[in-house]
Amino acid sequence: MLRISALIGAAVSAGAVTKKAHGANNHTVPAGSRAPIVIWNLTRNCNLTCVHCYAAAQPRQFSGELTLEQALKTAEDMAEAGVKMVVLSGGEPLFRQDIFQIAERLVHLGVTTSLSSNGTLFDKPAIEKIAKTGFSYVGVSLDGLGDIHDKFRGLPGSFVKAVEGVRNVKAAGLKSGVRFTITKMNIGDVNGMFDLAEELKADKLYFSHLVYSGRGNGLKDFDLTKENTRKLMDLIMDKAVKYAKSGNGPELVTGNNDADAVYLYMRVVRDYPAAADRLMQILKLAGGASAGIGVANIDARGAVHPDPLMSSVNLGNVTEKTFKEIWFQNPDPTLARLRRRPQEFNGRCGSCRWIPICGGSTRVRAQRLADDLWGSDPACYLTDEEIQPAESHAFA
Repeated sequence: MLRISALIGAAVSAGAVTKKAHGANNHTVPAGSRAPIVIWNLTRNCNLTCVHCYAAAQPRQFSGELTLEQALKTAEDMAEAGVKMVVLSGGEPLFRQDIFQIAERLVHLGVTTSLSSNGTLFDKPAIEKIAKTGFSYVGVSLDGLGDIHDKFRGLPGSFVKAVEGVRNVKAAGLKSGVRFTITKMNIGDVNGMFDLAEELKADKLYFSHLVYSGRGNGLKDFDLTKENTRKLMDLIMDKAVKYAKSGNGPELVTGNNDADAVYLYMRVVRDYPAAADRLMQILKLAGGASAGIGVANIDARGAVHPDPLMSSVNLGNVTEKTFKEIWFQNPDPTLARLRRRPQEFNGRCGSCRWIPICGGSTRVRAQRLADDLWGSDPACYLTDEEIQPAESHAFA
């Protein structure tokens, strides 16, 4: 996750770009030696059938999902392992009738707990429970305006319900934001999403690049062209500058394409050169892709993965070992290679000078397109000239 607003805002105001502003992974410590942020998919049951769902969720009950007792023990194990932040997701997490018991246990243990939902179930009783539980943040997925969103989500009327859900969360005084997954099908709604986020007074607008995982694997042809990705990033950064200067607007964040960090750096070099050196230090400290390092995933059956998108890599199960054992005492060779420094990749990524701040970006796309987990990320939109090793301002 790249916090565009925080980083550009610091450059615009001539303030110091800080580690906190980026949310850095802090790769000065050995990779895998600290507890990650955990994305916990509590269930695959969902009232929607989104075309890009990485969990391939469906509107039915799946067998083998963690019991309440197992989930509460997992919460305690994560806290014991030093986990400070958990995102409860799904499927639709509210389809777990015991979600509030699980969330309350996490909060009681001192774990910052947020909720990632499709927002269609956020009626008044649900919002009251969410507010009472102590969630720090509530994210709602919106993948376009009106019918575009409904087609993505597979349910007519889901856009209206999701927007109303965000309004209800904000009315309850909670922090809430919108997550937008970008494809050729909804790129025309980007400007409208900025307008909607401003109208809703959303705290955050998160742009997620498309990942070929779960049902998203069938959408590879709907990924943006490299030219259009650059245009999108220019627009996002223009908006971030506008919001920074006005002091209004949602926080802008991007995710699932770590070339964004390089593109942001190039923008700052061009427009705010005095801030470039400090930004480079922070981006190198963050290290880009965080799968298996700063992020972990627990799926509905208790399997642990390097991140939610790498479901093919199973590191163990919380019903058999503690999270601490799985994360810190794991000989898995894929996990070890994800954590290796310096990193080693094939193809364009193998000779790219920006690996120290990109980290190879999203491995799943490389795996899905070329059957090589360590190959080049096909969604990298930097040119060959931009990535070639050369003496540069970045690494002088």
